[in-house]
Amino acid sequence: MAAWALFFGSLMTAFGPIASLFLLVVAQRAQLVIVSITSAFFYLLGLLVAATIWSIIPPLQTSIQATIPIAIVLQEIFRYVFFVVYVRCELAVKKVTTKQNQLPLNDLTTSFASGVGFALMRALMLYGTVLAASVQGEGAAFTETCPSIPLVFSSALSTLALTLMDVALMVVAFEGFRKKSIAHIAAVVLIHLGSGLSNLLNLNEVGCKASIPLTFVAAALAIIAASLTIKRSSTSSF
Repeated sequence: MAAWALFFGSLMTAFGPIASLFLLVVAQRAQLVIVSITSAFFYLLGLLVAATIWSIIPPLQTSIQATIPIAIVLQEIFRYVFFVVYVRCELAVKKVTTKQNQLPLNDLTTSFASGVGFALMRALMLYGTVLAASVQGEGAAFTETCPSIPLVFSSALSTLALTLMDVALMVVAFEGFRKKSIAHIAAVVLIHLGSGLSNLLNLNEVGCKASIPLTFVAAALAIIAASLTIKRSSTSSF
């Protein structure tokens, strides 16, 4: 009974907020659902390329310090590729739809939906197996670097922070790509890289006591950056 309580608690912690954002915002418009699904697909492509590179370059298989930056750079490349594809599709749609049915590129909900797609796919791919494994054994699993919190729950906390970060970073990234702003793009890459490298702390004795708070710090920075981006964009439109 306790194992199932931990399972559902971790499930709601990891997926509750991002699932709510999808249902309350993205699912209300068919265009946004398509954008979100496409964004998730491009996240998968980035993950596939990263896994392929990892498998064909033996040194990466024994160096997580090198694997994390490469994977993050590839994710950011595919974020930009997704943006380029979206721009072209949006221009094509404009030619065949009436003005009131168009989805303008500067619409905040577009970048928001894209971020939700990225975040949901990341959560499913990186946390789904951990969650499923939590109900297969007897009792909760712990790690040496995080002995006070069950692995499934500590991973749920990290997933929560990462999904919020993904949504916020997509908003900032869209603004940076639209305006060719090096500052916006650099902020996205640096925050993403910082959150990824913080996981290296799980290799020593401080473990999740440091890595989880740092992941939430990265998420907070991303949300602040997104809020400032939205505020400045709204101000400049008047």
